[in-house]
Amino acid sequence: MRNAILAPSLGEAYREHFLIGAAVNAYMLRDEGHRRLIRRQFTSMTAENEMKPERLLDREATLALADPVRCALRFDTADRMLAFARECGIPVRYHTLVWHNQTPRWFFARGWSDAPDAPLADAETVLARQEAYILQVMEHVNGAFPGLVYCWDVVNEAVETEQGGPDGLRTRSLWYQTTGSAFLANAFRAARKARAEGQLLFYNDYNSYFPDKQKAILKLLSDLRDENLVDGMGMQTHLDLARLDLPAFESGARAYAKTGLALHVTEMDIHCPGADGESQALLAKAYGDFFAMLLRLKQDGAHIGCVTFWGVTDRWTWLKFFRKQDSYPLLFSGEMETKPAFDAVMNVLKTD
Repeated sequence: MRNAILAPSLGEAYREHFLIGAAVNAYMLRDEGHRRLIRRQFTSMTAENEMKPERLLDREATLALADPVRCALRFDTADRMLAFARECGIPVRYHTLVWHNQTPRWFFARGWSDAPDAPLADAETVLARQEAYILQVMEHVNGAFPGLVYCWDVVNEAVETEQGGPDGLRTRSLWYQTTGSAFLANAFRAARKARAEGQLLFYNDYNSYFPDKQKAILKLLSDLRDENLVDGMGMQTHLDLARLDLPAFESGARAYAKTGLALHVTEMDIHCPGADGESQALLAKAYGDFFAMLLRLKQDGAHIGCVTFWGVTDRWTWLKFFRKQDSYPLLFSGEMETKPAFDAVMNVLKTD
C-alpha cells in the first residue's frame, strides 16, 4: 500500500480509454488530504449530493418571488465545488437535474405549500416549474463556469419495474403522479435548450442490466432518441462482492452500446464488508475483471466515456450509512493509501 497522493495517477493512466471520476462531497473538500488526492487521481468529478434539487431549492426565497412557476435557488455550496474542479482542471459530470428523491414535496404542491397534505399542482404547472428549474440551473452553471460541465444527468432513476406502471415508470414518484410520463421528455427538451456546445445529456439508473428494467430503459431511450433528446446512458454500478455477476453486467452494457449512445459507468463501488487481506484480495480481482471487461467493450466499439467511483476513499463511503454495516468498497483506504484493488485496475493496462 502506498500514499495515494504520491502513487501513479489512475486518471492519467486511463486517459486514452476513458475519464476516471469520483463523487465528491463537501466534507472531503474541507480536508486537504482528500483535496490533494482528488487532484492527483481523478480526471472527472461529480457532486455526491450538493447539486441535487433539495440542496439548491430555497423555499422562503421562492415564496418571496410570488411566482407560481419560477423558484429561487442558492448555489453557494455547489459553486464552491465547481470552483474547486475548475481550479484543478477537472471536468464535471453534473448530477442530477430531475430525481424523485431529494426533491422536496413543496416543489410539486400548489402555492409552494410545505404542508404534508397540501394538494399537488396540476401537470401544466409542474412541467413549467421543471423547465424553469432546469433552465435556471444550467444557465447559472454554464454562465459562471463555462466549459466545466461536460455532461448532465438530466433524469435519474425514473424506472421501477417491481412496483412501476405498465410503462415501467416509477409510479410512486411525484413527477409521475403529477405529470404521468410527460416529465421525462419535458426535462430533456429543457436541457437541450440550455446545454452549451459539446455538453451531453444522460439518463441514469441503477440495476440497469436487470432484464425487465433494461427492457423498460431501452424503450425510454428509444422514445427520447426519436426527438434527438438524449446522448448517453449512465449505468449506476453499485455492486456486491458476494453477488457479483459480471457477465450479466457486460450483456446489459452491450445492449446499451448497440443503441449508439455514449455509455458512462456511474456510481461505481463494490460492497466488501471486510478489510482483511483475503476480502480485499477478492475485491481486487473483481475490480481487475471489471476494468478488463470495460476495455473489451471499448475494443468492440462501445462509446465508454467515463467511469465514476461513488466516493474517493473508504472513509466516507455512503455504503456504511446505507447498509448500516462496515464496507470497504473503493480503491483507496480511509488512510488515503492505495489498496490491492488500485493495483489490479492499474495492472489491467499492462495486459491490454
